[in-house]
Amino acid sequence: MKPTQPPAAPPTQPVDITRNYDEYYKTGLYKYRYPTPNEEVFALVARSVEEVGNRVLDFGCGDGRYAAPLLYHTDARVIGYDISRVALDDLGARCREHLDNGRLVLIDGDLEDFTREAEPLAPFDLALMMFGVLGHVPTRAGRLETLRRVASMLRPGGRLIASVPNARRRFHAEQAASRERIDRGELEPGDITYTRHAPIDSGDREITLYYHLYTPESFVGELEEAGFSVTALEAESVLPESGVVSSLLLQGLDRLLGAILPVRFAYGFLAMAERDMPETPEQAQPDSGRTTTTPSPVPAEAG
Repeated sequence: MKPTQPPAAPPTQPVDITRNYDEYYKTGLYKYRYPTPNEEVFALVARSVEEVGNRVLDFGCGDGRYAAPLLYHTDARVIGYDISRVALDDLGARCREHLDNGRLVLIDGDLEDFTREAEPLAPFDLALMMFGVLGHVPTRAGRLETLRRVASMLRPGGRLIASVPNARRRFHAEQAASRERIDRGELEPGDITYTRHAPIDSGDREITLYYHLYTPESFVGELEEAGFSVTALEAESVLPESGVVSSLLLQGLDRLLGAILPVRFAYGFLAMAERDMPETPEQAQPDSGRTTTTPSPVPAEAG
C-alpha cells in the first residue's frame, strides 16, 4: 500500500498586506501611478449614485481616488474602509470638511473591525470595490467571506460595482513564478505576489504585494456564490490603468478599444451586480407536505 500524503495546509497570508500598503502610500508611489480616477468608471459610479441612492460604501477606498470626487461632485454620503491607516489619513486630511459634516466616515482595521463599525451605518445603496481591491484579499474563502459581509450591508436590490485584474493580460512572469508555490499549497490557483519599486531618499524600496488574478468566469462565480446577481460585465480599461488616468490621448484610445474589443481582452474586468432578493412566500413553490422557508440572500458559510 502506498503511503498517503498528508493534506496540504491551507494557504497563509503570503505577505504583510497592511504594512506593505502603508509603505506603498507613504512613499507616494501609489498616488504617482494612479493620481486620479478612471473617468469612464467614475462616470458610471456617479450615475449609480443617482440611480440607486447616495448611501455609499467604498470598501478598500485607499486615499480616496473615487471617494473624494464622489463627495465633491455628487450628494453621496461615503463610508470609506481600508486596511491602510496611512491612506485614510491622507483622505481625511483632503476631505476634512466632509469628515466634520458627517458625509464621510472612515474605518480601518481588519474585516471584524470593519463589520463592527460599518453594520450600525448600514444598509447601503451602493458598494464599491474598485481597481482590484477584491483581488488583494488572500484566499478564495477570504474573498467570499468579504463579499458576503458587503452583501449583508446592502439593502435588497442594492448595487455592487467591483473590478478585478485579468489573468490573461496581467503579470505573466509572476504567474509562471508562482506555479511551484501553488503546487506546494502556499498559494491558490490564480494567486501571485509581485513587487513595486518606490524611490526614496536612501535609494530604492521594494514593496511586495499579493494579487489574485481572474478569468471572467471565476469573477462572476465568486460574486454569485457570495449572494450577488451579476447584471453587467465589461472592461474597466483595455490599456494599463496608469496610462489611462495620466494621458488624455490614451484615455480616448482606451474608450475606442473598449467599444470594439471583447471583454476577454480587458486589462481589468468591471462588474455591476445586485444583492440577491430573498424569495417571497408567494414565489415559493413548496412540494406537497413539505414546509419551506424564505432563503437568506447571503449564504451562511464561506465556501
